[in-house]
Amino acid sequence: MQYQIDLDPKHSVIRLTVMEDDVSLECAEDVYKHLSQLRGGPYAAIYDLTMAKHTTIPTHVVRAFAKRPPPLQTERKHVVVGKEAHIFGLARLFQICSDNVGKEFEVVHTLEEAYEFLGVRPEDFTERLYPERLAA
Repeated sequence: MQYQIDLDPKHSVIRLTVMEDDVSLECAEDVYKHLSQLRGGPYAAIYDLTMAKHTTIPTHVVRAFAKRPPPLQTERKHVVVGKEAHIFGLARLFQICSDNVGKEFEVVHTLEEAYEFLGVRPEDFTERLYPERLAA
């Protein structure tokens, strides 16, 4: 499972970057576990799935994930970035099936849109939270 979690400490924004071509259920569960263990916040979040080209996660599992308690508090803006049409579509399905409709939860096609939506820049993410606590 290849992903990293970075923090913009100034704006309290988490950026999850999935660096896998094929996102598996195992990866999604591991991400959920690590995000659930983060302390501090509340955080806004960017979930960057732009490198994902495929997924083996079925739609019924996406619907079930949408009903789980979120790993991060959702009182701040959260943005999912899905470049591929089917990844974008599954993120929208997640949004629709959860209680996020009408809240500060967006699904967009590019990282630039996500940064703009949250008012941050890539260089603002200066702390690596996972896999190691090193400056990014």
